[in-house]
Amino acid sequence: MYSESFTFKDMVVVGALCGVTTLNVFLSGALTVALPTIGKDLGFKQADLQWPLNVFALSYGCLLLFFGRVGDIVGARTLFLVGSAWFSAWSMATAFAPNAATFILFVALKGMGAAANTPAGIGLLSTYFPPGPKRSKAFGAVGAGQPLGFIGGLVVGGVLTDSHATWRAIFYIQAALGVLFVVLGWLVLPHALESQRYKKGLDWGGAVISTVAVGLLTYSLADSGAATRGWATPHIPALLATSVVLLGVLLYYEKWREQRDMSVLIPLSIWRQPNAKMGSMVAVAFLAWWSFNTLAYFATLYYQQVKFVDPAHTSLRFIPMVTSGFIVNIVTGFLVSRLPGQGLILAGLAATMVATIIFSTIDVNASYWASAFLVMIFVVGVDAVYPVGNLHLVRSFDEASQSLAGGIFAVATRLGTSIGLALTSTIATAASDRYNAARPDLPAGSPEVLMVGFRAAGWTCFAAAGVAFCIAAFGLRNIGVVGKTTLQEDEDVLVPTPTPEGGKP
Repeated sequence: MYSESFTFKDMVVVGALCGVTTLNVFLSGALTVALPTIGKDLGFKQADLQWPLNVFALSYGCLLLFFGRVGDIVGARTLFLVGSAWFSAWSMATAFAPNAATFILFVALKGMGAAANTPAGIGLLSTYFPPGPKRSKAFGAVGAGQPLGFIGGLVVGGVLTDSHATWRAIFYIQAALGVLFVVLGWLVLPHALESQRYKKGLDWGGAVISTVAVGLLTYSLADSGAATRGWATPHIPALLATSVVLLGVLLYYEKWREQRDMSVLIPLSIWRQPNAKMGSMVAVAFLAWWSFNTLAYFATLYYQQVKFVDPAHTSLRFIPMVTSGFIVNIVTGFLVSRLPGQGLILAGLAATMVATIIFSTIDVNASYWASAFLVMIFVVGVDAVYPVGNLHLVRSFDEASQSLAGGIFAVATRLGTSIGLALTSTIATAASDRYNAARPDLPAGSPEVLMVGFRAAGWTCFAAAGVAFCIAAFGLRNIGVVGKTTLQEDEDVLVPTPTPEGGKP
């Protein structure tokens, strides 16, 4: 008989999966505040300080689809453990990095581990927990781990970088916790049943094309903000155009293979099934993460460059955002088995739109509690998309493609963040430059000039969230209650009921 209560083993499974997800995001938060100190200690050039974050995003984002399919072939448990162990090993290596070049290399190698354990973790959740309240709550818990990891990284990174001697402790902590979660996973995570494995083999051509295409796209967007001439730098539009062409080639290639019943990286046929609503859900995730992460980035700049708050105290101002994000994920995980998924997504996007309006019209002389605090509270509304979107995608794919489903959602959010930040930064810079050109007496870095760009960024995030809201309103109709107890209860669902909880012991 199916029980809605978590057993001790259930809690350990969720803890292991949630813990690794938290560690992946912890790194981003820690590097955000620790890079200036690390840069001084390892001899970074000022122009290269952003590269640790960029290479992590690059190696992580471009390998998600590849590892998503690998997880379906070798088993999500195997890939999760190997990826998490790899992440821990290179975390320890990073702690001993002697110079800037090796530090950047080791962080890039850590990104490969995160790219492996992220889709594998989604696959494990969906195969271990049958459809119903327990699965929904588990997805909510894993989603809640992301804001906790980010703020944990900000706080720990801020504390441990007060002196040059202690920043390495960030990576000691990561490595130790990573080993703990690997051991827990080894003890409790189930092996995949044969019916849960993708048996056609790996589509190597699709894997190579997708990795290169997403890699070039991510690199060109990241470098557009670092290059001296920005988008006018010749190699940036060239690489961007190449990535777009390769993505088109990938779609044609995958369609060609699927028509011949060959192994595919991405089954394009599912995108054409009206009940799957894949295009709408992926677009909503893409735009939601564009709005959320970009606004959070500009909020950081606002605190430091307009309000002149130091990094450590800036991280404290994000605590309400993390608390709210945690609550949104947990509450959504509880409600997604009871209320239509579309309504939950629309409510979350509406809250984020409120946050973007407040930020765009903020009074810089107002207190934190009267203005920025409200931004921190409402911006996390999009966190409702994480459990709803992942639950909808995993039920739309067959049980042999659950890790791939997690990879597709993760790619959408990563690209949304990369593209959104690059384009919004360009808009913000152009707005500030235009304002400064009309008032040459003002320094380019003055708060008055910067705020013009920051407000433009806020309105751009509002537009992204608004488009996502419209897509969700019209494109996600009738997705139903995505966390129902049995798949047969919802005629829109496309896949058979998963195997009993836990799989093979």
